[in-house]
Amino acid sequence: MFFRKMRKQTKTIVIIVCVAILAGLLYTGGVALFGGGAQQGAMAAVAKVNGKTITYYELQQVFFSELQELAQQKGSISGRDYEVARYRALDALIGRNLIFDEIQNRKITVPEREINAEYEELVNLFASKEEFQEQITAMGWTERTLKNALGEQLKVEKLQEQIAGDVAISEEEIKSLYEEVKASHILIRPDGDGDEAWEAARAEAEALWAELTPENFAELAQAHSDDLSAANGGDLGFFKRGVMISEFEEAAFALQVNEISKPIRSQFGYHIIMVTDRKDAAGEDFDAVRADLEAQLKDARIRERFNEWYTEKRAAANVEVIDHQIRAFQHRINDELEEAAHYYQLALEETPDDGYLYASLGDVYYSMDNLDEAIAHYEKAVDMVPGDVTLFVDLGLLYREVERYDEAAAALVKASDLAPNDIYTQLVLYNYLLDMERTEEAELVAEKITAYQERQAELQKQLLEAQGEEAEAEAEAEDEAEPATEVEAAETED
Repeated sequence: MFFRKMRKQTKTIVIIVCVAILAGLLYTGGVALFGGGAQQGAMAAVAKVNGKTITYYELQQVFFSELQELAQQKGSISGRDYEVARYRALDALIGRNLIFDEIQNRKITVPEREINAEYEELVNLFASKEEFQEQITAMGWTERTLKNALGEQLKVEKLQEQIAGDVAISEEEIKSLYEEVKASHILIRPDGDGDEAWEAARAEAEALWAELTPENFAELAQAHSDDLSAANGGDLGFFKRGVMISEFEEAAFALQVNEISKPIRSQFGYHIIMVTDRKDAAGEDFDAVRADLEAQLKDARIRERFNEWYTEKRAAANVEVIDHQIRAFQHRINDELEEAAHYYQLALEETPDDGYLYASLGDVYYSMDNLDEAIAHYEKAVDMVPGDVTLFVDLGLLYREVERYDEAAAALVKASDLAPNDIYTQLVLYNYLLDMERTEEAELVAEKITAYQERQAELQKQLLEAQGEEAEAEAEAEDEAEPATEVEAAETED
């Protein structure tokens, strides 16, 4: 409810929450997550940015936010996602430090009245102040923490505006953002890559163009176009600038309604375009949204300039990553595999019981074409995390690559055992086993697929029966209500 309401606003609560988390405002119990010696471990340095320390306590706060975001993106998360979340959390903290150092250097402040005004805007989105208070209390916020978050966000916005400087948006840009055309097209693809094929396609397109009229365009598109839109008479619907390839867009927006273009060449072939409707930047509809469009373009320009500034600032920053696992992951995504392996090994010396660290190091060895080490580390990973389907699948594929087919089949069957209700995984495993000609093991997986389908059919049957019983109960209730109504009517007449 709260997020849904906020997303209707230009300044979304999502941005506010992110800034609040980065500022360390919303979480207060993070130290307890570090186990024995928590205070000392929480305050240890995970990285330094221009000499300033980022602690594990700060990292843990943002880490929770990143995990939630990953869960929203993927639907569910596994232990392997934790490494990605930690890296992203640190990257966000590095960015926050650079941005707020700049805010401090520029002495940017926000008057309390601006914060209060922003706060009141949020309150006014709700039916009552009590409802608003219930929502923020349920999310663990207070008026003070939310106002602090708003103050931080307003500082960032002021910094963005200072860096962007004067931003002028032309009338042409505003109109271009508003305008749309509705078009149909016919695509004639060349039958090959050579000049002769392209020339034949051009000739076919020109011959067809000579026959076209607004009345027969859809019919001829169905008959001749080599595009999925042919089934709809070539209709592509409305589209704005920036959606189609440049050659197509330029031709389409230059046409008037019912005007047909000559054949236009693109990388796909020759297009014949007819515009069937236009949404031009004129009239009351355009005037009603013109200011919003200008603000939208201005915000985008400010973000663009700010991102350019931040990219330069980030590249020039002196960033020292101290945490071995995060440093290993950083080297890994930069394809610096020797360095990644080195720091994963150091991380394993610190936490030798982390199965996912072994899997990550196994991935690095695989990228280095060292399959023996990759398998050895994955074997340790599945021993330590025996319930993770993905680890067994990856181990099975590693075995398959070195032609250790018995072990590959066993690992894939184990993965199947761990995911009885994941039909997609079962189908993938079934095909892997068939490709390896392991028909016996494939049959075991096929039995799980059949059992899953039977369970789903039974659930569907129960659902339909329940719906039928509910419908019968409603019908009986209506039947019982009708005589009573007649009696009441008779009594009323008396």
